[in-house]
Amino acid sequence: MFSGEPPRAEGKLVSGWTQVEVYATFMKLTGEMEVAHPDRLSDSVNRAGRFFSLRDTRAEPLSVNYPVLSRVEPRTTIAKSAVILLCPLEEPAAEPRPETWRRKATHQAVFNTIAFSLVGDIHPDPGETLQEHLEAHPDDFLPVTNVSALWVPALSNDTSTVQRPFALLNPAAILSFSEREVAPSQPRRPA
Repeated sequence: MFSGEPPRAEGKLVSGWTQVEVYATFMKLTGEMEVAHPDRLSDSVNRAGRFFSLRDTRAEPLSVNYPVLSRVEPRTTIAKSAVILLCPLEEPAAEPRPETWRRKATHQAVFNTIAFSLVGDIHPDPGETLQEHLEAHPDDFLPVTNVSALWVPALSNDTSTVQRPFALLNPAAILSFSEREVAPSQPRRPA
């Protein structure tokens, strides 16, 4: 698995591997996704076409009552349209690229998808609403931090939850969303 300084070829950065979980309606896939440096995970996902690949992938149902369904597969192709959440299992690197850094607002939002109800922090441009962002970027997975998600089909004693510092949410999976007001302790930026 990739960690530390990325490999170099003739003085240029090449790609590394990030371990991820991919959540669909009833399945979770765990594997490694190639991320070309200096790209972020969101760049790699959003630049992919209708499919992307993972290596060393294991599939399992979200229901806790069933075993792992497959052995580790060396290469797996994932249909982006079936993905609800994509979560890195490692903390994202805290090294912002100055050329891509922009000041962002931060506030909490609640999402209901086809299989999850989740709460997390979104980071739109100042003065931009979540709806405006989603309409301007309809195919881009939405970065969400401080994610707390509940798998809705498991509303029983065996409830499945996902708690992650970072996730990418497929906008096509969103049934509804609500932006929460900025807390009084946070200054509100003028629109």
